Amino acid sequence: MNETTVFFDQKAQNAALIFFNKKGFISAHYLGGFASIGRATANSSCNIQISSAVVSRTHGEVRYSNGRYTYKDLNSTNGTLLNNSKLLGKEAPDNANICTLKDGDILIFDIKDRTKTHPDAVFALFSEYYNHNSSWNTVQLTEDIEEISVGRSDNTDMKIQNAAISRRHATFFAQNNRWAITDHQSTNGVFLNGKKLDTPSWLNNYDVVRITDTYFIYKDNQLIFSSGILNKNEEISYDPEAPVYEIETPNKQKSSQPESKPAKTQLVINITERSVFQRFKKLLLLQDINLTVSDGDMVLILGGSGAGKTTFINAVMGYEKARGKIVYKNADIYQEYERMKYEIGFVPQQDLLRGSDVVYNTLSNAAEMKLPKSVTFEEREERIDYILEELGLSREKFTRVSKLSGGQRKRLSIAVEFIANPSLFFLDEPDSGLDDIMGRGLMENLRHIADQGKIVMVITHSPERAADLFDKVIVLAKSTKDNCGHLAFHGTVQEAYNFFEVQSFKEIVKKINRPDENGEGLSDYFIEKFADYRG
Repeated sequence: MNETTVFFDQKAQNAALIFFNKKGFISAHYLGGFASIGRATANSSCNIQISSAVVSRTHGEVRYSNGRYTYKDLNSTNGTLLNNSKLLGKEAPDNANICTLKDGDILIFDIKDRTKTHPDAVFALFSEYYNHNSSWNTVQLTEDIEEISVGRSDNTDMKIQNAAISRRHATFFAQNNRWAITDHQSTNGVFLNGKKLDTPSWLNNYDVVRITDTYFIYKDNQLIFSSGILNKNEEISYDPEAPVYEIETPNKQKSSQPESKPAKTQLVINITERSVFQRFKKLLLLQDINLTVSDGDMVLILGGSGAGKTTFINAVMGYEKARGKIVYKNADIYQEYERMKYEIGFVPQQDLLRGSDVVYNTLSNAAEMKLPKSVTFEEREERIDYILEELGLSREKFTRVSKLSGGQRKRLSIAVEFIANPSLFFLDEPDSGLDDIMGRGLMENLRHIADQGKIVMVITHSPERAADLFDKVIVLAKSTKDNCGHLAFHGTVQEAYNFFEVQSFKEIVKKINRPDENGEGLSDYFIEKFADYRG
């Protein structure tokens, strides 16, 4: 009888299934060339035995062949779900019960009625390169946690001691009652379900995020995470005795004294008045506008006719100074304008693009003017390519500006200002002249910019198509008493609807416009109501 020796490559030797239940990590199992999966019983012969009522006695099997792993459901009672979407098993369409496994895939073992989760439900992460020294932890994403930053820096919430991690690598953040992930232009990138992340992305149940040698699994407002995962492209040393990461949350103390999470940076706006002189007569344009806006907020500036929306953003940017004070990052924009102007990006209603230039030259010229002299040619080129990708202009890189569509020209105008990576971004009717689909797409681009921690403030005459994208709304109204613009509301979109007792932005404008402008003439009422509302 001849004996056959079977050799497995490095992937096969280190591939594993890591099992979790609702409480977190259960166990990890190396796969080798074959492994059967079933419920743990006294007489079970399965290689991997799981104590769960939803797992059949012989539920499934994993095999390695021709350089890849496959999973097969053995006609189990409840079936197996792949990545929360594809059902495997006897009740699957066309009896599809086999699949190829990719690094980071999730196998879910749950009841057939997936409208609810069984208490014994489990899921397994497939890892091609698993280190048995890996440790797993869970963070509960409670309402008092707004974000978790990841990196090598001491200032991050989750400090990972790995040279492959950038100092500020990525951030998990809460937005509109959902969690998302964004990459801070890290060196080695962030991978969501195996795909490199290009823009901030929402997280869904069982999504898998990989940052170099660390996995993060999002499940029911939990982050289950590990360290010490091997990677086929990296040589990673791992010391199981060393503290690999430190987490700071509002419920954990780094030392004997509690250390609170730093508050978001705010733009503080205090405008006493903005006025001009006409024929030696003082004309008031804005008066008594006091509010704050936080980093990451996308803000709609809404107002009736002549309420001073453009005047307001010009005053906040310092282009046209008002009596008052505008403070950002502990700096007075008016007093330190020459330094702070590099923090500000402004896209006017009419673009100033040269039609004879190609898109790349337009951005290259903007980068030369706006980026610091210390930025190298390679870094500038990398920034240009990133902006083109971010704003959906990569295919038009060498297209003449005169040949761009209206929507593409708008995005290029935004790109010209965004090339310098400003913290404050102001746009005056950026979607004017665009249809609903193109206008919505442009607003989604701005939402992505805000999600990177920028303040984005927008004037638009078509706010309804992007109502769900705004965090806050500022409503300006022109008083009949002094013919001047005042603050009539500042808060969330839903709070604005409640305050004005309406269901749309159009109805808000109708409330505060004059009767001869097809309005109800209630500007004075809402200006006074908001003053009382704020106390």
